[in-house]
Amino acid sequence: MLAAITVLLGVAIPFAPVTASDPVVSWPQAGELPSSTVVPLSPPRPLSLHATIPCAALRAVGNGEVLRTVPAGANPATGLAVTTAAGRVSVLAAGTPLLDEPIPVGGCDYRIAATATGLSITRGSAPVANFPDQPVPSVSALISAAGGMPQAGGLAVTLHADDRYNSQPNGLKTVLLWSHLLALGATLVLAWRLWGPVRIPRARLRWADLVVGVTAASWVLLGPVQYDDAWYVLMSRNAGASGYLGNYVYMFNATENPFVLSQYLMQFWGQLGEFSLWWLRLLPLAYGLITWVALRRLLATTLGRTARNRWVPWALGLAFLAWWLPYGMTLRPEPLILCLTAVTMLLAETARRRESIPTAAAATLVAALALSCSPSGLVAWAPLVPALPWLWRWLRDRSWKSRSAAGLTVVAAGTAIVPVAFADATFGDVLEATKVHRWYYGSFAWYEEWRHIDTLMTGPWALRLPVLMTLGVGLLVALGRGRRTAPGTVRWLMLSSAVITALAMALLALSPTKWVLHFGALAAPAIVLLTTALLRSPLPRTTGAVASIAGTGVLIAVAAAGFSGPNIWKPFSDRGQSFGNHLPASLSKIELSMTAPHIGDVFLRDAKLWVALAVAIAAFGLWRRRQHLGVLMRPERGVLIATALLLVIGMFAVFAYAPFRQAPGWTVASGGFEFATTGRTGGLADHVQVLSDADVQPHAPVEPAVVRGDFATPSPLPVPPSAPGAVWHSRTTPPTGRGSLATGWYPVLATGDGTHVTVPVLGEGLTAHRLAVQANTPSGVISLPLNPDAALGARHWQELAVALPQPTRAIRVVAEQHGPWLAVGEPRLTKIRPVTTVTDGQIVFADQLSAMLWPDIDHAEVAHGMTKPPTVRVSAAEHIDPGVLSNSTFTDWGGNFATSAQTATYVRMASALPGGPETTPWGTVDRILYDYPTREVDLVFRHHDRAGWTRLPTLAGEDYIGRKYTG
Repeated sequence: MLAAITVLLGVAIPFAPVTASDPVVSWPQAGELPSSTVVPLSPPRPLSLHATIPCAALRAVGNGEVLRTVPAGANPATGLAVTTAAGRVSVLAAGTPLLDEPIPVGGCDYRIAATATGLSITRGSAPVANFPDQPVPSVSALISAAGGMPQAGGLAVTLHADDRYNSQPNGLKTVLLWSHLLALGATLVLAWRLWGPVRIPRARLRWADLVVGVTAASWVLLGPVQYDDAWYVLMSRNAGASGYLGNYVYMFNATENPFVLSQYLMQFWGQLGEFSLWWLRLLPLAYGLITWVALRRLLATTLGRTARNRWVPWALGLAFLAWWLPYGMTLRPEPLILCLTAVTMLLAETARRRESIPTAAAATLVAALALSCSPSGLVAWAPLVPALPWLWRWLRDRSWKSRSAAGLTVVAAGTAIVPVAFADATFGDVLEATKVHRWYYGSFAWYEEWRHIDTLMTGPWALRLPVLMTLGVGLLVALGRGRRTAPGTVRWLMLSSAVITALAMALLALSPTKWVLHFGALAAPAIVLLTTALLRSPLPRTTGAVASIAGTGVLIAVAAAGFSGPNIWKPFSDRGQSFGNHLPASLSKIELSMTAPHIGDVFLRDAKLWVALAVAIAAFGLWRRRQHLGVLMRPERGVLIATALLLVIGMFAVFAYAPFRQAPGWTVASGGFEFATTGRTGGLADHVQVLSDADVQPHAPVEPAVVRGDFATPSPLPVPPSAPGAVWHSRTTPPTGRGSLATGWYPVLATGDGTHVTVPVLGEGLTAHRLAVQANTPSGVISLPLNPDAALGARHWQELAVALPQPTRAIRVVAEQHGPWLAVGEPRLTKIRPVTTVTDGQIVFADQLSAMLWPDIDHAEVAHGMTKPPTVRVSAAEHIDPGVLSNSTFTDWGGNFATSAQTATYVRMASALPGGPETTPWGTVDRILYDYPTREVDLVFRHHDRAGWTRLPTLAGEDYIGRKYTG
């Protein structure tokens, strides 16, 4: 009965009502006249919008925009625009005309109401137009040409921001959650008392335990950064502000429920210390050590006395490190899934041996928790499948009462996922978030699993090898399974772990995304499988010579294919790495192949090397047999051991050597050592340098600038200047594509502290123009060319710097336009300063590749249905695809900062991560300027109860975002 109540409570919780957040934004601020402001909503469409436009404001503007909710150039143009011209008022939404009529005489106002049911326009109290299918307009700013006008006193907008996922359990749901937890705990306790406890054998401490523990702990400092580490840090870090775990980067911060357990733990751990890489890595270290203990006890349980053999822990340690070093030290969910899968395997095997229902229930509970980490947590259910035969026999021999009690107990244990997945989310939330994820992010069906292998075979060598080794051993086990094997032997454990690994791979295929890092979730059964293959050949002893040669050939192919992978580790972990040239932006196939592991001219991918090893092992075995000494190992096992040893030794060696090779330059390892020894938590902020204004600037020139051609345009530049001072530009209509600029000479004081001349440049087709700084020195005028980056857009200033010749009397900028337009700001004297001179006191956005290396910044939050617009952006570079770096501002993927980017102008500063041998570009630092002041609105928080099955208007669909589904 108690188990049945637990199940019913678990089913009820997702549908229970919650107290939902309802932030209300009012513009203008109380007591103020309207003025344009940035209001970067995310999601961009509020749940409702109500605008009041007085006729007096329309008449005062005369010709212009009285209200606009997105900038005129925003794409897609999904906002609302109310304009006036020639005594008429027009209303457009998403570019569609809704109203066009003369402005009435006298006092009046227009009211626009947009809700989920459509958009309506009234004049006073009289309905004017109604559009039931018109969605709520997007909002990234509230812009008005009536700003500051007394006649605009009644101009106002009230909107309810879309904070749909921010909810808290109300009284009823709180009671259900606590009741479920108490009922679940009581069910397990009663099951333990009814069917008896089970003792799990302990493993004796060996030297292998110390070696594995020390190696795993060292990986906190040495281990490579994975692509998604910062992504999960951003989500966990932002949860404190948003009130739920959402996708901070894109998908409009849609909730991650039900896959949130690992991020909850990261959020808790980060708030205890900090959200730096090395502090947070203590979590996967803990998961790894628990995994090691669980696997040691699993071998002690399954192998009995055989587990006492001195080689068993060493074989397990080699297999564990072969998987752990490439995959284990990540802030993604896979290390926790690995840990929970290992515990599930231990409990499931114990339950099988003892036919224990309580232990089977505990295994089910742990597997359910693994599923609450990620879709790839399904792999934790694989160890439960081999338990079905004994469970069926147990149930068959019991009464219906015992069957019901046992079955309900196991099912009740599986509901452990509910309080994790639905404590602060509802069934409707999860359905909508799943739809949003599928719309904005590429999803793949189970039959497209080949994409997993594709991402594996394009990745680094050490990510390939453990997976290929597991596949190779699994193939040999399947080919040589032979006759029935008695439980408790190495051969039996090999067969059972091969089955569990195969099941886990099948379950991994159900994951909707196909990235190489998902393979880390398979590690627990794969480690056990490799351990048994290291202890005993995966082929039976009766295998003939032909089959043995074929099996050896499979493992030789595995080694050759694995070691063919490049030794390139982005982001930030490629600094100081060995093998080949890592500096070019793009490597040819030959250049990429040269980064594969090798010693001198001998590449480990060379199959001849492995064939020679196999032949040597076979010859040694033949000699021992003739000497009647017995064969130590067969060729296939010898090749496997050599591959695993080279993987572990090679992986550790290249990452331990990298910081010394890069010294005194910064690396992840040196940053971790600094954190461990000095307690400095700044990460990259302690080392990145920028060129910032010197204390002494040159005086204004006496003579004016000389401008010709398009540079003679009198129109102002339609973007904010990068810094105070004059700006010259050639953006004119109609353009000729030709023009020139020569600024006046700026006198340089001999007592100044500037070391560089920095010139802000903006435009299109920048590499076609000719730009230079001219320095007047005692030996004559020196021309120093400026080389802009053509990849930056037309709202992206770049501060180009050249070293200031000593001594210099005066400086000026000269430019020749050839093609599209060009803008140039006044030259400034700059000097090298810490990046903290730019980031301190600012709201900073750190991207999804680097955020955990900037733990002390004032984080740009996504909360209450809008973003806190950043004023500084720091990003990775390292020749990474710009599309990856712009995820947060990519409208078609629901980038959370896409709305603030619509009104932003960026200023790329000259920056460096100095010291050590040359590396790829470390990253970038941008100041962010906005067309208008940010968030000058009143924000009031309201709350209301919402049923658990309620779904608000969807965020997924062509009507919402303006693009077709791309899969």
